[in-house]
Amino acid sequence: MVVADEYPPALAKFLRVVNTVKADDATEILIGLLKRREINSSRNVAKAVAKLLLRFVSQNRHTKLSESAGLIKDVRELGRYLVAAQPRELVIGNIVRRVLGVIREESHESGVLPGFADLTLGGRLSRASSVGDESADFGSNPGSGTATPHSGRPFSRDGGEEDIDAMSRRKSKAYIPPNLRNLTRQGSIALPNPSYGENNLQHALFSLLMNSAPLPNDSPGLKPESREPFEDKDIRGDVIEGIRELMDELEMVDEQVAAHSETHIHANEIVMVLGSSVTLQAFLMRAAIKRKFTVVMIETYPNDYLETQEVLKAPSKFTTTIPVKQSGKGSSAKDELVTTAELKATLTSIGVETILIPDSAVPAVMSRVNKVLMGSHVILRNGSMITIAGAKTVARCAQEHSIPVVVVSGVYKLSPRYPFDPDSMLETGESSTIVGWEDGEMVGGAEIFNPTMDFVPGELVDHYITNVGGYTPQNLYKLVEEQYGTVIDNLE
Repeated sequence: MVVADEYPPALAKFLRVVNTVKADDATEILIGLLKRREINSSRNVAKAVAKLLLRFVSQNRHTKLSESAGLIKDVRELGRYLVAAQPRELVIGNIVRRVLGVIREESHESGVLPGFADLTLGGRLSRASSVGDESADFGSNPGSGTATPHSGRPFSRDGGEEDIDAMSRRKSKAYIPPNLRNLTRQGSIALPNPSYGENNLQHALFSLLMNSAPLPNDSPGLKPESREPFEDKDIRGDVIEGIRELMDELEMVDEQVAAHSETHIHANEIVMVLGSSVTLQAFLMRAAIKRKFTVVMIETYPNDYLETQEVLKAPSKFTTTIPVKQSGKGSSAKDELVTTAELKATLTSIGVETILIPDSAVPAVMSRVNKVLMGSHVILRNGSMITIAGAKTVARCAQEHSIPVVVVSGVYKLSPRYPFDPDSMLETGESSTIVGWEDGEMVGGAEIFNPTMDFVPGELVDHYITNVGGYTPQNLYKLVEEQYGTVIDNLE
């Protein structure tokens, strides 16, 4: 596979090296790339982590089905190292948890990690009888220490009423009739004693079973449930196949998201776009095939304003066709970050009318807009998201004008975490883009922040469009359960 022409240089270098070195060495290389921020976009980080996990699982010593718990522990520890290298890149934890879910799924399907409900009848009752009162009777003897079915009052061993302390000690014990304790862990049950009366519950149940389904003549009792012998197979191949499916999902995410564009963008609409990404570009380009609409783009000062200012000064320079960065296998530079100027030139080249406005003009233009489109850096479990700086202001302005805010994103960016401390999830950029170093007096006498990300609460977003369908912020928890299951590993 030639990766130099398909991926950014840092990611291409890592993808070449990871197949030639040990998993531990590849981990150190990726940690260095993450700390230096040489891999930028979330999808590039997700691809690098998935490739490392593929190598790690293929070289792990826990390959058998009975050793799945050890494999889960090793992958969890690896995930903690990667998350610690770049804590604000939440997609790292997303990919690791998805792989952990694949391992657990293989283990549960093979019955290695059964729940209480998965046990056989004999296994469940035997487990319950181990905590029950071994000398208890089914109420036929008032001195047995149980409540009679007539009075409902507890009795002690000597026939008197049981004290409160003894009753509280027995409160949590599971009651199992004594004759049912002949059950073994293999599920075998002895035939009822014919000396018991017809009022005995056990005798009545067995009489009902024997009348409806008589036992064979050569059977001394109920035979244990037939179960196939446990096969300690190698699950490494199945886990690797699951990781490869996840990598294929990362390759096709843009095409799958863009398939929903025709149902959300209509003819003659004015769409305001904040930020620029390959996913957002593919979404707009797919809609432009059958729809004619206008795109209003925001300059996103200060981190992406140099090239956009050039567009405002000389728009004719940015109307020529440039290499379009599309998604799909075999396309060149498909995961490089695109700027607002490049996105504008790409849309203009295919016939989409684009208008570039400064950030200060958003409130004035918002009343003429039909909907607002955004990308995302990560989507959180409660419906909020982290995206490009300035998004919260645009979303708040859209809410005041009752304009729907639609976010396009791959499901791999959906994190099961809650934003308990949103500020700790945000990143800041170089302050020199706001105040140059030539202004020495101001730089030395002020503390300057340049946030590159913004936290947008879920109540400001109307709809999320993912590669598996559309969801409202209130229903994202269902998608989280589908992707990660009920077990959410703590990797922080």
